[in-house]
Amino acid sequence: MFDSNDVVHAWRRAGNSMAPDRLGLYASALSSQLPIGSYSALNDAQEDCAILAMYRVDRPHATIADLHQMPPLALSSYHQLLHDLAREGLGPVDHYRSDSIGDRR
Repeated sequence: MFDSNDVVHAWRRAGNSMAPDRLGLYASALSSQLPIGSYSALNDAQEDCAILAMYRVDRPHATIADLHQMPPLALSSYHQLLHDLAREGLGPVDHYRSDSIGDRR
């Protein structure tokens, strides 16, 4: 698994120009909710969880219901952060999903 510093470095490599300390806040929030590992596609609930974790940096008491009330454009920067991570081959990993090589048999 990767830590928040690895996430910040990945975002910077992907070309994100946000201040590193701000990226660090989003990375810490994201990695505290979901471990960061090799990229795998997220389902809607997993994506909501990841977006909510980062959104709470800006709105600490936000809920999933609040997130669903937001217009899509208001959440585009959080989606872009996830997209940038994916471009670098990383992403949140749902630790409840069993998708190891041994479980695919």
